[in-house]
Amino acid sequence: MERSVKLNYFNHIPANPGKKLILLRMGYRPNTTVLSAADQNRLEEGIRLGFSLCHNQGVWTRLAIVRRNPEWIELENGLAVQSANLAKLLIHSDQAVLMAATVGSAITDRIAAEIARGQATLGVILDAVASEVADACLDYMVAFIDKMLRKEGRHVTKHRFSPGYGDLPLEYQKGFFSLLQLEKLGLEITERCLLVPEKSVIAICGIERTE
Repeated sequence: MERSVKLNYFNHIPANPGKKLILLRMGYRPNTTVLSAADQNRLEEGIRLGFSLCHNQGVWTRLAIVRRNPEWIELENGLAVQSANLAKLLIHSDQAVLMAATVGSAITDRIAAEIARGQATLGVILDAVASEVADACLDYMVAFIDKMLRKEGRHVTKHRFSPGYGDLPLEYQKGFFSLLQLEKLGLEITERCLLVPEKSVIAICGIERTE
């Protein structure tokens, strides 16, 4: 029987990825890409606008791993996850952290609007900003949780895993969405298991004892 879990919220996540990461997301190559002064200004303005449109929020919970084999794990709430890659990541973990972060709908709405009116360049810049900020939100959350766990003689795994990557099917987002009650952050999930707003991400990592 499933039981409710304790959810921990971040109402504001101070995630500001560096300009280099945003440029790399856009395909910029330091030794080959040449930008004019006008392009540089347009880029800087787009990045500033992107940051201003992001409303970064997150939620996470801590779950015991109650059963496992090399192909799957079962969490304490009864949710079984079939993934050899995830089972390998969590091989030394007795608990897991399930988390989600979103940059909100303002920036995704603006991206769609800019593309619709023919401003594809600005749309691409905003899209890159939103993607990097969403990843940076998870980085911030993981660092925060890890610092808290260090007081218990534990730490999070070096890597995290998201549905839709490797052998972890996207369909698991439905169960994770429900467990994390992501509707409280204004998120929705489609029949194809995609999160709305688009620049939202779910991830799982392990908790290990520090030797």
